[in-house]
Amino acid sequence: MAEQCYARLRDAILQGAYSPGERLTSVRLASDLGVSRTPIRAALQRLKADGLVDSDDNRAAWVRPLTVDEVEQAYEIAGALEGMLVKRLAAQISDADLRALDEAITQMESAATSGDQHAWVKGDETFHHLLSAQAGNPLLNSMLQRVETVINRVRFLSLNIRPEGAALSAQEHRRVYEALAAHDGQRARIAHENHLDRVRDENVAFLKASFGSFPTLPTPSRP
Repeated sequence: MAEQCYARLRDAILQGAYSPGERLTSVRLASDLGVSRTPIRAALQRLKADGLVDSDDNRAAWVRPLTVDEVEQAYEIAGALEGMLVKRLAAQISDADLRALDEAITQMESAATSGDQHAWVKGDETFHHLLSAQAGNPLLNSMLQRVETVINRVRFLSLNIRPEGAALSAQEHRRVYEALAAHDGQRARIAHENHLDRVRDENVAFLKASFGSFPTLPTPSRP
């Protein structure tokens, strides 16, 4: 039950159901999810460890605010770490790993065509998680998890800002896949870094122009 509560609350925060800075009480969340308060408390502790929730000594909890600068820094770190990761992965990736990546990209491509934002986000997250898992570096995985938490919070917002970016990102992921399939680490690294650089620049430019004077990002609309 605690695991289900955690997953549902995490998705709700990432998709904007709860706004940055919004107070989260165990009574309210238990009512929202139709459960008791016990698993809610455990879920909030995990969400705090993820960097999605803040709390004080009085046990009050709220959605952690997210700044534009934090988004920019997250993309920069992800580009450096994942760029190194895919370069090394190219030398050792298996056929089974390639099939899994292909399935994730195919889901992104289909979702971009149909306009299914939830399916597209799932495919995008799966692609990045697979890269991290396939590299077999637990320390790198833990570093990327915190960065991915920040990036995940702007994925839906990014789709609402520029819906056509879904198809472009799928194409760029496909280029990374093709380089990995050819065991060309340098080409995979460049393709992946170029993708993250583009997404960072587009998202940060829009956010700074539209919300630069605000302390936190706006809540994305929910499909």
